[in-house]
Amino acid sequence: MLPILYEAGFVSIQTLWVVVVIALLISSYLAVKRLKRRRVNFNLFIAHSTSLLISAILFSRLVYFFSNTTAYFPGFDLRTLWNFVAIWDQGFSFWGALFGFALALSYRIIKEKEPLWKWFDALSVPVLIGMAIGSFGAFLGGFSYGTPTNLPWGIQYEAFTVKYTVPIHPTQIYAILAIAAILWSKKYLKEKTKFFDTDGNTTIYLTAAYSLAYFLLEFVRGDDTLMILGIRIPQIAAMTVLGFSGYHLYKRYKHWQNVKGETPEKSS
Repeated sequence: MLPILYEAGFVSIQTLWVVVVIALLISSYLAVKRLKRRRVNFNLFIAHSTSLLISAILFSRLVYFFSNTTAYFPGFDLRTLWNFVAIWDQGFSFWGALFGFALALSYRIIKEKEPLWKWFDALSVPVLIGMAIGSFGAFLGGFSYGTPTNLPWGIQYEAFTVKYTVPIHPTQIYAILAIAAILWSKKYLKEKTKFFDTDGNTTIYLTAAYSLAYFLLEFVRGDDTLMILGIRIPQIAAMTVLGFSGYHLYKRYKHWQNVKGETPEKSS
């Protein structure tokens, strides 16, 4: 595909990181619009933007660092510490960044006594859209790729990041289609029911739906990752999140059914 967008001499710009920046800009723009529409204290986000960014970078690096122990732990010495701070090797984890950002943001929201679920409902859709855009960058760069396939839509890479030289599943495109289906289903259900009028239901529904999609996609992922008993750790994590969010989604749905004759808390 197009792993390197621009290269001249010692300067090399990877397509993935350019697309990631575009994804961040678009999702941030959408997040600002949705936060303003919900009339939350948006100044909280601006005032603590530096600490939120630091938390995202730190956790992103930590998750990537400990997910690649073979490369970063030849032995625990000063080299280990140096490898951790040498962030120019572009070793970052998206999930680590998302967790670090969400953790720091949750702390600030709770400390300022802001409505946590209203914030998360506003941010969940932009996050998914940003992830879809990022998946397109991974598709161009040859990251998060699939296993070999004989299906007619299999794609073939000539990139050092892909270990297969035969057609493989375009799992990045699967992810984009899954996110589009999830967002469409939420929009469709919102037009048919008032379930999403209650704060938090949007976030939990999107989390459960994406966790299910991610769990299924892991069956055809071909890139290397840590495994437990032959099961990919990301798949175990997705299954855990799916169980937790699915349980709470079911409880909220049953509660909504019991009180739907009343006027629920509105969150546009």
